Amino acid sequence: MTDKGGDDVVLPPALIPAQASPAAVAPQHQYVPPGPLAVALGYGVACIVLAAIATIVVGWGTSRDFWGYVWTVIVAAFYAAGLGLFTALPLALLLGWFLRGVQHQGLHVLAFFIVPLLLGWVIIGLSVHAVLVPLLMGVAIGFAMAAGRATIWPFARA
Repeated sequence: MTDKGGDDVVLPPALIPAQASPAAVAPQHQYVPPGPLAVALGYGVACIVLAAIATIVVGWGTSRDFWGYVWTVIVAAFYAAGLGLFTALPLALLLGWFLRGVQHQGLHVLAFFIVPLLLGWVIIGLSVHAVLVPLLMGVAIGFAMAAGRATIWPFARA
């Protein structure tokens, strides 16, 4: 017993209201989506990674010096960003929305690799009636989108 009055009164567990019982309240994990700046950062990283892959694979030997390659990456990044506004960005937003209940960020990055890889392979492959080159392009697209998603890992909290 203490002199402070009322602090030694403890209700038995059967008399504690259900909403106040810690066992009755399930932990709520509210999804906090990344903000627009994080989305822009991930999108920019994905465009630069895709442009670097395209420059290394396609543009190898087309420039005489390092700065020529840097300029090629910059131009390719603008092309990737322009085309990606209508393809990659909506896909990334849809994937993020569908994965909002998944707390493990590594699964998000994996999904951002696999889904664009498969979609790119199927769509490009059906367009050009080929298999191997569209598969390699799908791998590059998937890798770029996974790199962009991995960049914003710290900004997405679940």
